[in-house]
Amino acid sequence: MKGRCQVWAVLNVTPDSFSDGGETFDRVAAFERAKQLIVAGADVIDVGGASSRPPGLTYGPGAGAVSLEDELSRVVPVVEQIVHELGARVSVDTTRAEVAKAALRAGATIVNDISTGASKELMQVAAEAGAELVLMHNRGDGSASADNARYRHVIDDVSAELSAAAVRASCCGVPFDNIWLDPGIGFAKAAGDSLTVMAGLPRIVQLGYRVLVGPSRKSFIAAVESNAKAPLSTPAQRIGGTAAAVVVAVQAGARAVRVHDVAVMRQAVLVTEALMQARAAQELGW
Repeated sequence: MKGRCQVWAVLNVTPDSFSDGGETFDRVAAFERAKQLIVAGADVIDVGGASSRPPGLTYGPGAGAVSLEDELSRVVPVVEQIVHELGARVSVDTTRAEVAKAALRAGATIVNDISTGASKELMQVAAEAGAELVLMHNRGDGSASADNARYRHVIDDVSAELSAAAVRASCCGVPFDNIWLDPGIGFAKAAGDSLTVMAGLPRIVQLGYRVLVGPSRKSFIAAVESNAKAPLSTPAQRIGGTAAAVVVAVQAGARAVRVHDVAVMRQAVLVTEALMQARAAQELGW
């Protein structure tokens, strides 16, 4: 094994997140939540100032537009405080080069780009700062519309589009070892597509880049419940489904999972890895 799978914690400084409804929009609340996440075992705090929930049946019209000025004012002070007062590793969840640059100056070391590398300027900012760069698979506005979610074979297409994004990042100067790939669970994918991508994660891992997976509280979990005629859960009630997806991600070789419920998912990661090690030892006859 290449070391423990990291646990990245979601910290939304937005008023309209699908998962927490704006509980940490206030700067003081965001800082207190960051402290709790670190105590719970988070390796990275992923700070986002613009909700990315896609439009569709699950979330209605999707996230509203956020001005550059608002995103900067939400993200930068929180990043600076977390880094300088808590000493935490911080990722900035943004698609804007200006926000990425300001957050990196404030102490962030990772840029989490949910646009599959759509902005050359953002990738150049990451390269110039020597930052790590996450490239998440997405199309268009992220909805599971006929245009966005039309795949010949979803795992082949996702792998190819992530590979192309990684090449663009390399051409912008981002070193191979600084690139992460994220299959974009729930973005431009119907529930069945997300399940197929989760099952096909080894294909993405085989591309050679570090892989981050973000299944936390996503609507594909509710779709599974619906198909089984089980009571539908709210996002905050999808801990069991998230844990199952985290286990699959670890087994596939993911190097990080992005989650809301850090303590539970860290435990899931640690136990999964311990079981994998025990199985490997048995197979070797140790």
